[in-house]
Amino acid sequence: MIKLNMSKILKASGLFLLAFSVFLPLQAQMVNTLKGINSPYDEHHPVVSPDGDLYFSVGFHPDNKGGSSDFGDIWRSKKDKNGNWAKPERVASLSTAGNDVVVGFPDPISILVYHEGVERSQGIHQYSKFGSDYNYLRPLDISNFKNNSKQFGGRLSEDGMTIIMSINSFGSFGNEDIYVSFKQSENSWTSPLNLGEVINSYGQEQTPYLSSDQRILYFSANRGGKGRGKDIFFAERLDETWTSWSDPKAIKYVNSPGTEMGYVPFSSADSSAVFSSTQNSEGFGDLMTVRFDKIIPSAELTEAAPDDMIKEEQTALSELAQVDEMLTETLEQEEDLATLSPNDSIQAVEEVIVQNTDDEGDAEVTSSTFEKIKVISAADREEIEHSLFLVNVRGERKKMDTQEMLLESLDAEEWTAVFVSSKGFLPKDLTKSQWSALPNNELILQPATVGAKIILDNIQFNRGTSDFADSKSIQVLDQLVVFLQENKEVKVRLEGHTDSAGDPVLNKDLSLKRASKIRGYLTLNGIQFERIRISGWGGTKPIADNSTDEGRNLNRRVELTIEG
Repeated sequence: MIKLNMSKILKASGLFLLAFSVFLPLQAQMVNTLKGINSPYDEHHPVVSPDGDLYFSVGFHPDNKGGSSDFGDIWRSKKDKNGNWAKPERVASLSTAGNDVVVGFPDPISILVYHEGVERSQGIHQYSKFGSDYNYLRPLDISNFKNNSKQFGGRLSEDGMTIIMSINSFGSFGNEDIYVSFKQSENSWTSPLNLGEVINSYGQEQTPYLSSDQRILYFSANRGGKGRGKDIFFAERLDETWTSWSDPKAIKYVNSPGTEMGYVPFSSADSSAVFSSTQNSEGFGDLMTVRFDKIIPSAELTEAAPDDMIKEEQTALSELAQVDEMLTETLEQEEDLATLSPNDSIQAVEEVIVQNTDDEGDAEVTSSTFEKIKVISAADREEIEHSLFLVNVRGERKKMDTQEMLLESLDAEEWTAVFVSSKGFLPKDLTKSQWSALPNNELILQPATVGAKIILDNIQFNRGTSDFADSKSIQVLDQLVVFLQENKEVKVRLEGHTDSAGDPVLNKDLSLKRASKIRGYLTLNGIQFERIRISGWGGTKPIADNSTDEGRNLNRRVELTIEG
């Protein structure tokens, strides 16, 4: 590996410059460099073609279309007759002066490539192979596609019907998040859907890859902390919504103190994976290989079959019968149980049950099934101090000192929501059912740092006006007041949005009035006017398809962004 001099490192603008790192001895025995392919420049985002060629992006190469400041042109390497990788060649017909990334191969003669927006429009484009070269066909029609980042990562699924991608777009939690889009027709794809806060954080989630059954997601993220770069993680999709995932876990034998990205198997029949790592270079990625860590899904996505449900029910009835028999024996042993108070009676039964439990059993019967909800930071996934409130339909709040107290009061009809706040974090407002069904018993709060954004989706306005539609909207505004009172140094921007129906000029005016109405309410409740800036965008920044009622409802919104 030829080392870069300092002038080249400084020229690279720092976006891909990452810590120099080495693998542990165990990892070094399993990880191999792709000889003949790597250069002093930035090799990243490998994709294997149907005929076994390796396509990848190379950043800051002087031969790129945009020269040494170009984030990535498309390069290709083939294996020779001895199985060695040939010297890579730049694929000029797929490259522009901006960042270019191969997304996948719909068929043996077609290729999908992301273009940053230089020379060709920002988005994913389709090319068709003619001989050894490619001819441009068309851009993919992906509704509401927008990437606010210079970086992009994406993969076409094995069946060609799903694109998993890393972009900074509408609804992103922080920097780049992972989204999914589904093919609707020959050239029509759905609006990118954010995979949710279990996968995405305030940091960067990049270079995603979906297993062939679309159950396991592999991706790179900088959630490791302690000065590390990005590591490769995996998570399992738990249902059909694409927003419910298992807690991400790190892949074995791949990660180092530097940065690893773009983890993908060579083929369905190959036992090795290719990825990029900064372990052997001063900041830029090299392509490496390692044994592919294939993850087996733990459960089916669909509901249990009727026969299985019957078996489970029979098992449950048998267990209940055993408990009933044990309780009967307990009551016979207690001579005067009927004279005890109700609390004493319950305690006596519990004591005898514990005494009668087999010493070798794995569990004992207790009176409590309480499971604590962990409130954690999206930045480093560490638990944080927080305050809990129950909220009623009138917006009145009652502080709960502990989660046990909250659980005891949650069933009362007067309480409709749970409000969670923590100094330095954006608050969360959840319905009772949302609180009770949090994935992995975790609630993730986003740090209130510059650029953090949330949609105030519970604030509703009467159609065509800036008047608040219901008491729920006032409730959310009161909670926003609490947040701004707890974080007195924070300044925010309120951005109003409408759908695309009607006069664009009137829509822009209406969106500004709605943002102004919220600012007025906040200032009346003691928040300084200069801490709140407003903008009105009308229907120019949709986050969903305006051709459907559901999409238009999502587009009618107010977003809050933390400003410096």
